Amino acid sequence: MRKSPRRYISAHAVIALVLGLGLASGCAFTGSGHLLEDIPVSPSSVYVPHSPLPKTMSIQDDQTAFREGRVLSLAQCMEIALSRNPATRESWQRARSAAAGVGQARSSYLPSADFTAGANRSDPVSLDGQHETGPGNTFDAGFGVRYLLFNGGARSAGLKGAEAELLAADFQHNVTLQDVALKVEEAYYRLLASRQLEQVAEETVRQAQYHVDLARARHENGLVARSDVLKAGTEKANADLLLVRARSEVRIARGSLANAMGLKPSESFEVAELSCNPHEQEPADIKRLMADAVSGRPGLRAALSRVESARAKVKAVRARYWPKITLNADYGWRDRTFVPESDEWTLGLGLTWPLFDGFNREFTIRRAKSDLAGSVAGYEKLLRGVELEVWTAYSQLIEADQAIEAARALVASAEESARVTEGEYKNGTASIIEVTDGQTVRTTANVRLVQARLDWYTALARLERAVGRTLANGGDNAINGENSH
Repeated sequence: MRKSPRRYISAHAVIALVLGLGLASGCAFTGSGHLLEDIPVSPSSVYVPHSPLPKTMSIQDDQTAFREGRVLSLAQCMEIALSRNPATRESWQRARSAAAGVGQARSSYLPSADFTAGANRSDPVSLDGQHETGPGNTFDAGFGVRYLLFNGGARSAGLKGAEAELLAADFQHNVTLQDVALKVEEAYYRLLASRQLEQVAEETVRQAQYHVDLARARHENGLVARSDVLKAGTEKANADLLLVRARSEVRIARGSLANAMGLKPSESFEVAELSCNPHEQEPADIKRLMADAVSGRPGLRAALSRVESARAKVKAVRARYWPKITLNADYGWRDRTFVPESDEWTLGLGLTWPLFDGFNREFTIRRAKSDLAGSVAGYEKLLRGVELEVWTAYSQLIEADQAIEAARALVASAEESARVTEGEYKNGTASIIEVTDGQTVRTTANVRLVQARLDWYTALARLERAVGRTLANGGDNAINGENSH
């Protein structure tokens, strides 16, 4: 018998009521478009929590297009690296994946709907043999709506855990950006130092050639033995060898910088010299630097987010002790003909309360609590490591600053000593050995000054990395004051 029109209308009303209830309760669901606003806008962008992402960090194609022969500043090298280095794209995609995980968790606040259809042939058998009807066909089709009303808080705990994982992925992306920036800085400074060492080697070759000419002239005048010419020639050959090695180091350093920028090592480019000497400024207070590291280091904030995710997992597991209540609504057709015409509907509540699962919940809670305790310990371990990293980098910066002053004094003394020795050799009061020794000391002093400057810039870059500077919240702010290099 067919259902009456009134019951037919009532069935549709039931379906509409359930759908409306689900949509109303899921009003907090913002959709995938909003989720994409919770992640960096590009692989080269820094994640900034609870604030609009910086549009100035968006890398345009015409800005990052690399042209051979360009003279690049440090900022331009970083810009190219953040856009081209695959590590930034990898961490960015992980953030997008975590954002999709939040969308999955929010979907549990919305109802689910499905359509089912089936065809069956059966031959019911009665034990008393009095109601045998023979084989028959059954066709059915219908729509169903399911909506979760209560599950002990597992749904909200899962959402909080997914949001914490998203935060962790975002901050981990910031860590990747800082790692790439540090690698570029170190390679940039190393290339500058290599070029300065090449200049030192070229000057050493010129001085050695001058000593050869001087010794040859004095030998031709009968003032010194031929051994002086040979010793000066040996000095010149050694200087030539040092120059060959210095030029090779420049090529290697340029290839390392190109690799850090995400380019082929064979790419041709030049780098600009630094415009100032920031090591003359006074370093900031170590206590303030440590406080900045604790509050601004993205790795620590990512670790805190992982702690919150672990805490949410404990709540989700505890919710398994509560019953699960669902609202079910179905409407469809069932008949013995191929196109079923007899309509039917159901509306009801479903309750599932697991009583015993082989102690699975107990062990799952123990595991979740252990994971939470491990996450807390991991954060504390990382915190102690960050403090030591800041302290070490700060100490190395002070050491490098003092080494620069000592190297300057050494260079001045070596230059004066070499000049005086050369004059004495011209006057015949010094030997060629004293001249070559003076030149060796002068070259060594200049090399140490270059190395001291490289150590200072490297220590500053590592201290900035240890404190947690980013390009969005002050990566251009100096560790030693208002302005950076």
